[in-house]
Amino acid sequence: MSATWLRSSLPILAGVAGCCGIAAATASAQAPASISVQPTLTYNVTTLTITGSATCGGGGQAGVTVVNGELDQMFPGGMGGPIAIQLNGPVLVDCDGALHAWTGQLVAPGRALPNDSGGMVTVTLGQGPTVIATTGSRPIHIVK
Repeated sequence: MSATWLRSSLPILAGVAGCCGIAAATASAQAPASISVQPTLTYNVTTLTITGSATCGGGGQAGVTVVNGELDQMFPGGMGGPIAIQLNGPVLVDCDGALHAWTGQLVAPGRALPNDSGGMVTVTLGQGPTVIATTGSRPIHIVK
């Protein structure tokens, strides 16, 4: 291998490597996603209706999950410990780049739901094990 061949080949090799690196980064970029949750929960005796909106791109669907959801146990004269709440089934949105409304039913496994309470909830949007958007911790309250 001559020094002349090596010098003339280096710019081509560098150009090819730079091209492929950019293409790989672009192909693996996640489409922007967002999720929101309304602060009011509608009381339905055995469930609470939670609503919000979400958007994601890239095709397929994404799942809405309630994490760290809890309500304060309120009763005349005071408050008790928190009541954990979770969705009672899957809530999916299409990842087509459009804003979609979502609705789910919250339950408190093993506990009676209060009809007058408030608390905090974090809602995430995920594709498989990857969380692509989160609301962060948000205040919620029950309305009848």
